Amino acid sequence: MSSTWIKFLFILTLVLLPYFVAESAVASPESLRKVPNCTLYKSESDCSRTLIPVCADNQMTYYNACYFCLEQLVSPIKYKYHGICTKE
Repeated sequence: MSSTWIKFLFILTLVLLPYFVAESAVASPESLRKVPNCTLYKSESDCSRTLIPVCADNQMTYYNACYFCLEQLVSPIKYKYHGICTKE
């Protein structure tokens, strides 16, 4: 590979990388607000160990939608967004 080709690829990467990062960060706002379907989860054995944090209105972060839903069965919490809760 010639050094010109390598320089071209390097510059192309520098130019396109911010676009792809920004695009993925804001790709789907609807999916960030999609309320978990709590009818799928009835017990802790239904929960996977996949980390997909859910923030509730009590400012608690739950490991994933399943654990959020199980807590919702015993507490009057509401879904805020997918992700780790931040201080407001």
